[in-house]
Amino acid sequence: MIRRVLALGPLAFLTSGCASEASTPAVNVSSPWDHEVHIQSPDVPPTAQVLGAWQLPPGDPWSRYAKYTLLSALDAYGPIDELPDASEIPIVPKAQRAAVRVADQGLPDGTMWIVDLQGAGSVAFGSTLARASAQRVSLIPTFNNWPADDELVPADDTLAVMVQFPPPAASDPAGAPTTPVFLLDAWRLAFRGDDPGDEVVDNRYILTPSDLPDVATLRARGIHDVVYVVEKLDGANVEEDDLHATFEAYQAEGITLTIVDLDVLTGVAPGVRWHEFLAPYVYVCYPRFTLIQDPAFYGRARGGFGGIHSFPGGRGPVVVHAGESGGAAAVGGHGVGGHGGFGGHGGG
Repeated sequence: MIRRVLALGPLAFLTSGCASEASTPAVNVSSPWDHEVHIQSPDVPPTAQVLGAWQLPPGDPWSRYAKYTLLSALDAYGPIDELPDASEIPIVPKAQRAAVRVADQGLPDGTMWIVDLQGAGSVAFGSTLARASAQRVSLIPTFNNWPADDELVPADDTLAVMVQFPPPAASDPAGAPTTPVFLLDAWRLAFRGDDPGDEVVDNRYILTPSDLPDVATLRARGIHDVVYVVEKLDGANVEEDDLHATFEAYQAEGITLTIVDLDVLTGVAPGVRWHEFLAPYVYVCYPRFTLIQDPAFYGRARGGFGGIHSFPGGRGPVVVHAGESGGAAAVGGHGVGGHGGFGGHGGG
């Protein structure tokens, strides 16, 4: 049984926690799902059904970056019959309100969004944006871990929102312009100064530069700005440590970086000009020492970020050296994507 579970409510499918609390740097509106047909089900759906709602079509230019590792947990060890109630996760409505405001104003051209909230909030923001926006949006999940009893990162919250708030069905018009929206979990590097001990499952993980598009890819797609979304600017005024090298590379090649939080986006005024609105939030990425360079952090981990990684379904363990992302422990046998491995799933 996953920790902190509540009975799962009705699942809404188309018929056609705060990051700073974990020491990471990183209004009433109508629901975008009100018009959908709801399928009543007492059970959590299997991976294939949820994956069908989330998976980008093969022709989508951003599909190669999407990770569906977390979704495969739905039935990897037998069906999960309970998940947290997404409506009870505090960040979900806040993220939805911000996304509706952004969609109402229209997405800025030539922009990639990196949404680095508590995982449940990132999913809620992305799915709401995709449903409410008049422009085509590509949602790219990067969740590369699993839920477990006594998990360190609340992956079950993220999974619950992916199940209960799926995005609209994605079309596959070859070459059609689309705005990439990367969905990150700000808890992936949580509790960085603590030894989690042996009583918890260390399911933290790291994103590497290969998990995000390089400058050449952005240029080829007409991307010249990156908007980095956090929950609160007063708790996260720089990018998360595992994004630092990527942001430095973007900046060096003239990509404009901007950091905003949910309150900023919720305050977007009607008729806003995005360039002017975002100007006060332009970010300069300076060289700095990051957690990724700290061997002591890996030494405190219990399975995450190095050490023994178990494959789903009882496959043999793989040793990942400190400083690596766990790429050798990629998920196999479930038909899910992923460029990096998942850190610290305790079961085998």
